[in-house]
Amino acid sequence: MKIVLTLSEVREALNAPSPVLPTYVSPILNLANRFAGGTRPRVVGQMSDLIQDFDGRTLDDWAKWYQERYPNTVSDAVV
Repeated sequence: MKIVLTLSEVREALNAPSPVLPTYVSPILNLANRFAGGTRPRVVGQMSDLIQDFDGRTLDDWAKWYQERYPNTVSDAVV
């Protein structure tokens, strides 16, 4: 079964407000990340596979689970 969540549903579930960014900041961040390749599977893992192995319930659970399995991904993504 495939579950699709909208960004607004995720923000509501996490009680996370929408960020307020100055004009052009969001596109610049997106371009910088695309150029750096910080979210490529070779850097962070294949998310569609990882989420199948994760059995936690919260964002904090995910962060802890992910960091235990991939402790160097943040530093690898910024290199």
